[in-house]
Amino acid sequence: MKKVVVISLFIFSLSIGVNAQDSINVSHTVNWQNDFNKAKSTAKLEEKPLLIFFTGSDWCSPCKMLVADFFESEKFNEFAKKEFILYEADFPRNKDLVTDLQIEANNKLKIKYKVNSYPTVIIVDPNGKILAKRKGYNLMRDTSYYFDFVESVLK
Repeated sequence: MKKVVVISLFIFSLSIGVNAQDSINVSHTVNWQNDFNKAKSTAKLEEKPLLIFFTGSDWCSPCKMLVADFFESEKFNEFAKKEFILYEADFPRNKDLVTDLQIEANNKLKIKYKVNSYPTVIIVDPNGKILAKRKGYNLMRDTSYYFDFVESVLK
């Protein structure tokens, strides 16, 4: 009897986990650039600020939480397409996830904008001048810190 209960609970928890995983990727519809020169040119052409997300995509837990909670949220997706050009400056441990050109560009950006922790989000004007900068993400997973930050730039 105990085995049946344990197995039932195990199957139930697996089904919840699968459904939760499926829902995470549904709203990820914004277009992240992976070529900084192209992103900068597009920002100038469209006269939009450039949002740069410094991350360690394959190892940084707070970065992963920020992506799931903020960047993949419907609210962010609604205005990001209209208001920003998005660039992900990724610093993964698995170097196969980025090209040599991306590594070089990302390292230059890291030095230029004095980024020393992940996640860091910087919003710059089309000429590269910093408009706003935020570091970190809290374990309470409160996205208001980032929504307030982004909205302050748009005002």
